[in-house]
Amino acid sequence: MSPACNPPPPCGTPKGKKSLNKDSLEYRLRRERNNIAVRKSRDKAKRRVMETQQRMVELLGENEQLRSRVDQLMQETETLRDIFRQVPEAAGLIKDLGGCS
Repeated sequence: MSPACNPPPPCGTPKGKKSLNKDSLEYRLRRERNNIAVRKSRDKAKRRVMETQQRMVELLGENEQLRSRVDQLMQETETLRDIFRQVPEAAGLIKDLGGCS
């Protein structure tokens, strides 16, 4: 007989699962194992969230340092351009490099 011709499972029990008496040892063991698995899964999720938040804080700090470095380099670039503007021979070089003047 093909599997498609099998009768449906009895009402109230999902296919492939047997109902257990809530007072049975097997039921209590399954519940205990499930409770442990749930606790482990939730702890893992909390740990993952904390690690993500910690990484975010690290990246925000690194981003701030990089922005500060960019500002510093921009100021340095502007200072060097000002110095070059004061040297007559450098005026042509700055124009060739696309600078202001």
